[in-house]
Formats: sequence, C-alpha cells, structure tokens
Amino acid sequence: MRQRVGVYGGMFDPVHKGHLALARYAQQALNLDKVLFVPCKLPNHREAAHASGSQRLAMLRLACEGEPGFEPSAVELERDGVSYSVDTLAELRSEHEDLVFLMGRDALASLPRWERWETLLDEGLTAVVSRPDAVVANDVAQTLRLADRLAESPEALFAARRGRLILLDGLANSLSSSAVRGELARGKGAGEALPAAVQGFIRAERLYGFNQEI
Repeated sequence: MRQRVGVYGGMFDPVHKGHLALARYAQQALNLDKVLFVPCKLPNHREAAHASGSQRLAMLRLACEGEPGFEPSAVELERDGVSYSVDTLAELRSEHEDLVFLMGRDALASLPRWERWETLLDEGLTAVVSRPDAVVANDVAQTLRLADRLAESPEALFAARRGRLILLDGLANSLSSSAVRGELARGKGAGEALPAAVQGFIRAERLYGFNQEI
C-alpha cells in the first residue's frame, strides 16, 4: 500500500515544540501517513550542531513518542561528508513513492544557495509551511520560478509526482532552536518550548550549557 511520506530535515539542536507543530500541520494538511525527521550530520551553510548526532537523534526519538506517524531517521548521520538534502531525498525516494520535502518559509528564502537546489525542486515534491503573514521576496520567487511550480492543492501536488511545490500558510508558531538554546544557557528551562522527555534528556546530558534543574 502506497503511503504519503513527509521528510523534515534540520539540525534539531534541540528538537522543540515548534518543530512538532510544523510537522503536525503538514501531516494534517497533506494527509501524510508518516513524517520522517532527518537530523543533519554536517551542514553546508551554517555552523555545526552543539549536540552530537547521537544526542540529537535520541532527542528526536523521545519527541516522536506518542506522535502517530512521526519517526526519526538517521539517513544523514550514517552518510559521510556534508549532508545535502538533494542526496537524502534521492535516497529516500527509492523507498517511498509519494515523498514530499517539508521546509519552513525561511529555508525557502535561502534555497538558491543550496547544493543542486534546482534538482531538489525538479525531481521531487516540496511543501513550504509558514505563518499566514509570511511572504516570499520577489527576487527569490523569480529565481525559484515559483509561479511555474505551484500546486493549488495536496491532490494536485501528489498527482504531479515531481517538480511541484505547495505553500501551506497556516502555522502559528515562531519558535527557533537558537532561542531555546539561549534560554537554556541562561539557566531558564525553556519548559514551554520543549517536550518533557527532551527536557529530561537535556538535563541528564548537561547540554547547551544548562546546569540547573529544569
């Protein structure tokens, strides 16, 4: 039986409730059977993670517990070299026919700087999740040929099989991992931002400079 699978990549350093909210929203909007959370091993355009790959994968496993259809994937952690999303998606498409890449609007804005970004968009399906008031700059939209790629509905997206992108503009969440790390480093537990099990893991591992009780 064919399944619709979303692929959500990122540093997840740490995974927080904003990540989960994006995944839930995409899961519901696109009727996804599964969402794969793929922690990046070695990024191309940003600094390395503060937590190790094994620690970030462990936090994702904890965060995904009790979330139907959510599943962490070590596909990039197990691959040598820089983690390029275009390679990850090609590998996962060999396992899943109806695969869609999930990203936030901020990631879309930086996409022209990604490795083989045109191949990433041309060879697969993409869903961009953002707040209702978020916009795409005209120069970025023109570079990505956004108007030519847009699908008007989830069914149209999956029917196309490749080369299409859908905008999902209904997410009301602005959490960021850097802000969460800042709260932790200042001795604030960031309890409202983190799943309880992830909080416990951070406390046990003394991650992000946090050395007080959460």
